[in-house]
Amino acid sequence: MKLSKLSINRGVTFGMIYLIAVGFGIFGLIQLRLDLYPDIQFPLIGIVTQYEGVGPEDIETLVTRPIEETVVSVEGVKRVTSQSLSGSSIIFVEFNWGTDMDVSEQNVRKQIDLIRDFFPDQVSQPLTFAFNPSMQPIVFMSVTSDQLGESELRKLLLEQAEPRLERLPGVASITTVGGLEREIQVSLNPYELAANGMTIDQIQSALAFSNLEVPGGMLEEGAKEFAVKTNATFTSIDQIRNTVVGYTKTGVPIYLKNVGTVTDGFKEITQVIRTNQQNALMMMAYKQTDANTVQATDAVLNALPAMEKRLGNGIHFNILFDQSTFINQSISNLSSTAIQAFLLSGLVLLFFLRHIRSALIVSVSIPISIVVTFFIMSRM
Repeated sequence: MKLSKLSINRGVTFGMIYLIAVGFGIFGLIQLRLDLYPDIQFPLIGIVTQYEGVGPEDIETLVTRPIEETVVSVEGVKRVTSQSLSGSSIIFVEFNWGTDMDVSEQNVRKQIDLIRDFFPDQVSQPLTFAFNPSMQPIVFMSVTSDQLGESELRKLLLEQAEPRLERLPGVASITTVGGLEREIQVSLNPYELAANGMTIDQIQSALAFSNLEVPGGMLEEGAKEFAVKTNATFTSIDQIRNTVVGYTKTGVPIYLKNVGTVTDGFKEITQVIRTNQQNALMMMAYKQTDANTVQATDAVLNALPAMEKRLGNGIHFNILFDQSTFINQSISNLSSTAIQAFLLSGLVLLFFLRHIRSALIVSVSIPISIVVTFFIMSRM
């Protein structure tokens, strides 16, 4: 029996099959992730290394060039570019398209580990990351307060706002920039250092070894077991001032306050953020790699009113940009275009077939076949 004749004789059965297929398609459409950018992987790896207090020329000599010379030997490397800044080194390693970036990133890390011991002690662990469109923030928002200063506002956002927002579904991390960031500043007297035969590296090492938290193993007492640790971290400015940084030839201890001053201040301001003629901080929300951009953005936006009430102090979140706006606009435009295409195709079929029932059957089968593909796409 032909399929066409069978479908006519079993109209109810085939109607149910159509409805089930459409149901699966709608279910698949709901499951599809909505993103502003396609899920592609660029053949580019970034390497960021910090070396505080060092100028660009020394950064290039001590950090940038050694890393460049070792990563250029990784298989598939097309080009290596770098930028040496004050206190940091930024290197971009470009690979050929089609390269497995997961394997390449591991190879880059292995090459860097081979020369890690040759870096100065103060150089941070190089951070490597592969570029992905999902790395871009999904929400930019400025934060202002009518009652708090920039330092207090930054502390409140870091301690209370960030942890709560990062627990929202689909949100990977929250980054806060701007404001005043606390910094303990040590200003050394070069004449006192010279008089005591000391160097800046000695001071840095002495402070680092005096500010440690070292595990001491486990202590058993009957059926109980206790974790032991030696906590020698600084808890006050006076502790830092009274840190022993060396000894004289006669064995007299030299304290930090003898060769310099310690101040509880703020880091140098390198950027200023203002909203409506008022100083502000900026927060950026990043989504998880497999998360739905629209759902993650909505979760952040819906949580902000309650966050403002919880934090108080006249705090207000101002949305500067969110990706869901562009995605929803694109979907709206796509939907209206699809409806127009459906109507136009129906009119064309009616014009050529000159039979309303035949034209309607063909016109309905087109969107149904498209809807069914959504289920297949959601399973891929």
